[in-house]
Amino acid sequence: MEADIAAFVTIGLVVAFIAGQIFKTMRTFAAQRTVREAISRGTQVTPEMLVEAERSAEPGVNDMRNGMVLIALALAIAGFGLLQGSTDAMRGTAGIALFPLFVGIALLLRLRLAMRTQGDA
Repeated sequence: MEADIAAFVTIGLVVAFIAGQIFKTMRTFAAQRTVREAISRGTQVTPEMLVEAERSAEPGVNDMRNGMVLIALALAIAGFGLLQGSTDAMRGTAGIALFPLFVGIALLLRLRLAMRTQGDA
């Protein structure tokens, strides 16, 4: 059973990494296409426009959304264990639910600390 879980986690991480790279490539392609269309329409392309087109989102912009989704996922996993009814299922799913729960809480705390730091500056 543990080998199945390890294989599932490994495959999931590989898929998540590949998906992240694909989305990053798609975002870059869309920015470059926008600049090409602006040039083809005769718009003057300034260095500031190029910098803005290549700029990615600030780190931590999606912390609130990601944190809330992870906490909801943890609650759903724990709820699934409760629906199963057996003690072993409840313990197993509660243990699994701790991972997204703590990561979600950490993201929300990071956001709160960032907001507090910006307020002090």
